[in-house]
Amino acid sequence: MNKDRFVVSALVDFPDDYREIVFTAELVDHLIDRLQWMGATRVYWNFYQDGVSEYFSLNTMARETLADLGQPVAVGARAAHERDMEFFATIKPYETGASHSTPKNSPTILATPGLPGIGGVYVVDEWVRARPELRLKARAADLPLGLESVPVRRIQLRQKDMTPIRIRPAQLEIWTSEDNVGYKKKAVPFSVSESVDTCPRDVVQMHGDPVTSKGDSVRVLDLTGLDLLDPFVAVTTSFEDDKGTFANTAFEMVRVFGPDDRPIPIVVASHKAAWRPDRDFRTGDLEYDAGAGDEVVRLDVTNSRPIPSEWTGSEAPSPDGVVAFARGRNELLSGSVCEAYPEVREYWLDWVGQCIAAGVDGVDVRISCHSSWTNTPEIYGFNAPVAREYERRYGSNPDREPYDPKLLGALRGEFFDMFLRSAKTRLSAAGRLLSVHTEMESFRPDASQRRRRTRPGNIEFDWRGWLRSGLADETTLFARGWDPDVILADHLVREMLWEADAAGVPVHLSRQVGHGDMSNGDKLEYAYRHGGLAGYCFYETAAMYDPDGPLDDQGQLRFKPGLLEEIRERVESLGLMTR
Repeated sequence: MNKDRFVVSALVDFPDDYREIVFTAELVDHLIDRLQWMGATRVYWNFYQDGVSEYFSLNTMARETLADLGQPVAVGARAAHERDMEFFATIKPYETGASHSTPKNSPTILATPGLPGIGGVYVVDEWVRARPELRLKARAADLPLGLESVPVRRIQLRQKDMTPIRIRPAQLEIWTSEDNVGYKKKAVPFSVSESVDTCPRDVVQMHGDPVTSKGDSVRVLDLTGLDLLDPFVAVTTSFEDDKGTFANTAFEMVRVFGPDDRPIPIVVASHKAAWRPDRDFRTGDLEYDAGAGDEVVRLDVTNSRPIPSEWTGSEAPSPDGVVAFARGRNELLSGSVCEAYPEVREYWLDWVGQCIAAGVDGVDVRISCHSSWTNTPEIYGFNAPVAREYERRYGSNPDREPYDPKLLGALRGEFFDMFLRSAKTRLSAAGRLLSVHTEMESFRPDASQRRRRTRPGNIEFDWRGWLRSGLADETTLFARGWDPDVILADHLVREMLWEADAAGVPVHLSRQVGHGDMSNGDKLEYAYRHGGLAGYCFYETAAMYDPDGPLDDQGQLRFKPGLLEEIRERVESLGLMTR
């Protein structure tokens, strides 16, 4: 492989491609043909294990596609190699299940059994379903028991600032549910008082925008005289307009107290959710502990017309009208497994083996995933092998005693590196390459909540060690929200590029198609002319299809007008076209 050339590539996240299209081998050929015509000389393809494909196959398009193709990675590799293109599989070790729950009697769960959580059932792959204890475990000291029998005596609602509160006591309502499927208004008496309190911490919303600073004064409503044992409790108002001002993150808005005014640990919910966002607590379920707790909620607006959240900013109009809570914490993270178990690392290595058997030229390892989302990532990762090794080294059990988060994170990173070293050995023996994701958006101390949720908490991924040690043959500089001009000016990215250059590791920048202010051609050209990069990846092919219909009258793929043409023209103008 010529390391001096600039590689234009595209990534196929195939479940998104076959969401609305039944793919045949011929249609995969057509996709690869069009990518090559565009100017790509390499294809990345997200690998999914059989257990995750089982979940995808609930969709008719997916079921027919997978029945016809078998393992899609093998089909994609064949198509790429027939056209003299390189082919890398991308694996996501921590993606072994969904981080959003589904009602236990829903068609999805009846078709594909899952594992129980506070708000419903989590769909996980069949290997994890048989070994649920291997998922990332909550710290025992942060996991109080017996909360189901503790009555709620006081609910505190906290506003983000000192804006006058327009909510009157008669306008507050309490709704409850036994199973988080349809809430009913509860005729329960309570008293309401208003006061001013001090914000105890800096509060930021999902994208990192500030909401309230530590020490700021905020207005507070206290609902007292309660005696609630219901599993799920929602607080709402009788307003029928969208002019509300009582706002805060859901996580910060509600606090709950039991007998003797002792705080009760809770998970929170609102109408906002990343998956199945069109929620209505009156008839359906709410999403608890799926990472959206840092979204800003407005309480004093209508709740009868919930508007789906598109990860709106803190000041954008996104009516909610409800904030809800359930007691406790999920003992095990929904869908991600712990790297400290040898059987987990072997499971991941089996994926690498499947990719080698499929004929890939390399495997690219990506950390970020859809399975690690939680509002409290800092309490997970205290599984027995981690706790034992930490205690052996440092003399205390982090599961129950005080611990150093940096030491714990570094220790877990060592366990993950065991997998990478084994993967490297297996790939090298087969003459294949190991690429690793250097994820500039989540591998940083100032990562936004949204990017932090995409990876497990309490672990330090030693990307510098991956580059310096020769472990990585290549690396993918992975970013979702920033354009190349911002990415390549970032201080952490500059350090990543310096480390990679010093180690002689080629760097490929991966950026979403259609997102940001720059055109796709401009993104490519900026990355090429910057220097220090070995390639640019257009992520992902599903974003390239024509929104008016992904197939033409002849059953061939139809792309957004001018998109492939713009990229091809830029590839040619830069002298990067190889055929």
